[in-house]
Amino acid sequence: PQPEYPDHTVTLQRPPRIPAAPRPPEELPADPRATDPRAADPSTTAQHSSAQHPTAQRSSTPYSAAPHQANSDARDTVPQPPLTGPYPPQSTAHSLLVPVPDANPYSTPPGGVLPGRPDAARPQIRTAQAAPQPENGAPCPACGTLNTAHRHFCRSCATPLAPQDAATAEGPYAGQRPRLNQGRGRWIARALVAVAVVAVVVGGVIGGPPAARAVQDHFAKRVAVHPTSFKASHSSAGHDAKVAFDGYSNTWWGTGYAGDSAGQYLEATFGQPTDLLNMVITPGTSKRAGQSVEQARPQEFDMVVTDSGGKPRTFHERIDDGGAQRIDLRVRGAVSVRLVLRSAYGAAPAKQVAIAELEYFGRSTS
Repeated sequence: PQPEYPDHTVTLQRPPRIPAAPRPPEELPADPRATDPRAADPSTTAQHSSAQHPTAQRSSTPYSAAPHQANSDARDTVPQPPLTGPYPPQSTAHSLLVPVPDANPYSTPPGGVLPGRPDAARPQIRTAQAAPQPENGAPCPACGTLNTAHRHFCRSCATPLAPQDAATAEGPYAGQRPRLNQGRGRWIARALVAVAVVAVVVGGVIGGPPAARAVQDHFAKRVAVHPTSFKASHSSAGHDAKVAFDGYSNTWWGTGYAGDSAGQYLEATFGQPTDLLNMVITPGTSKRAGQSVEQARPQEFDMVVTDSGGKPRTFHERIDDGGAQRIDLRVRGAVSVRLVLRSAYGAAPAKQVAIAELEYFGRSTS
């Protein structure tokens, strides 16, 4: 007989069931009783259950024999239904377990990949070649190698072996830059220079000193020559003779008479004899086209140049209307220059002839 425990109530809890993994149909039995012989006989199952769990048998007897005691202890413990079903055998539980494979370990990522290093080019080994057979024939004019008669070029230096005409000029060597074909033009230029020199010499001999001086004056260096004194036959108020030599083109000399002012003059005197070459005249009241037509402009005039010997030389000139213009006056030892008016552009009863500027240039002494 098993001892009874009237004062204590043992409550059994159902152990958690282990979930079984799905298995193939051929491995799962249709009924656990078919594989477990102990599940077929109820008495055997009960005995086995009581043998493995004696506590369950002890708890069931007092619960049925002394219900008043169980009710008195209900306040402390919540009664649970007794475990009636049999526990599955350990072998069955293990058979229901499905092995789970281990987690695949992460492979270590590869490190940085260095760029490939190019392999050095291997030297190519040339196979030894047989020495060329000696040839008998004429030697090469460049290297002296003998070549057979059927060759047109030397087998060593590739120089043409064909006989060259003696009149044929030799070509340039390697690295030599041939000159351009400028021989004809160069000879023509030299001939022209020689003809010019001869003409100058002949002109100097035939024409005498004036011709030689003309050539010298043509190639001479020009410098500005400034007069030391000025005078005019007549001037208008505020426009006297000196303003025509002040170097400004917006000031002007006026004759003070209406019309073409024929016979009126403007004279400049140099401090010492000067080899005069040319002069620049700016007609009108300004070099600007819009302002120069405010007064009449000289059209025809005479330039009287007096040299150091007191001999005058007269140049008859005609200029265009408006704008600075150059006039050649080649006189050696000039001491004074006089401009005498003959006709004018835009002459009118209310206008006078005006000259904005006169500039003289002579030979440089340096």
